[in-house]
Amino acid sequence: MADRIDHDSPWKETLDRFLRPFLELTFPKVTRHIDWTVDPVSLEQELRAIMPGSDLGPLRADKLVKVRLLDGTDQWLLIHIEVQMQHDPELPRRIFDYCCRIHGCYDLSVMPLVILGDDRRHWRPSSYSGGFADHGLNLRFAICKIIDFKDRLDQPHHRDNQVIFVIAAHLGTRQHRKDPEKLAECRLELTKKLYAMGHRFTPDDLWHIQRLIDWLMPLPQDLKVSFKKKVHQLQQRNPMPHITLFEELSREEGLQEGLQKGLQAGLQESILEILEARFNDVPSDVREQILACTDTAQLKQLLRKASRVPSLAEF
Repeated sequence: MADRIDHDSPWKETLDRFLRPFLELTFPKVTRHIDWTVDPVSLEQELRAIMPGSDLGPLRADKLVKVRLLDGTDQWLLIHIEVQMQHDPELPRRIFDYCCRIHGCYDLSVMPLVILGDDRRHWRPSSYSGGFADHGLNLRFAICKIIDFKDRLDQPHHRDNQVIFVIAAHLGTRQHRKDPEKLAECRLELTKKLYAMGHRFTPDDLWHIQRLIDWLMPLPQDLKVSFKKKVHQLQQRNPMPHITLFEELSREEGLQEGLQKGLQAGLQESILEILEARFNDVPSDVREQILACTDTAQLKQLLRKASRVPSLAEF
């Protein structure tokens, strides 16, 4: 198995989908000051305006978001995730540069929050200083080390937090990335936990959590097939939408036609389940169009659309 795994994309999706539970898990002191009755505003365009594409890098996930505080003021949060394996002495300087750019461009303060996804327990940078003697520039930033959750994954107060599964997948891959069989066992145990606790989350959240687990814990082809069979057994006892693995398998050569038909039926069923969970009732004409569609690529697009479209009329 390759050592380098795409951590950047799933972490970006986690921040987009589960911002509040993410912050509640990683920076609980910060979240206590946020007024969650006011929806946070993602500032993606502002972030890209101040950070050239090369600055964002392939091994980092950054997010800039505006939140309303309980005191009635607005605050910009810069959330920066390091997912690279090695120590990076340039991190504090980058955070300092980002904060200076935000302040210089928009004349607004920013609260930098840094998530460290590496394996070095003692590397915990939390400040940047530049200058001479007692004069110069200083910045302090809050950090959260993902490896600190290793012995806290099963704590009761984490059970209702969707992001604990993402963190568990991240840690499992770090631990077993060179042993695919161990990784498959770890992924199956995590899937069992998700099935057992599935009643705590919405169907839409369950789909996204499983997608993120699949993304963070890739398996070689032979283990994908055996894993799929074990997931089928779980589904028979406790049905839950789990189609991301089948999406991945459908791209591989040599699949039987029956599996393709089963995939289409599973996609159709998942689309209807998500629409029913989000909008209660699905009109008969919409239901008939979904069931009549046999194009796998189109069904996948409809599945993604079903989980994100703001209203049934726009579906």
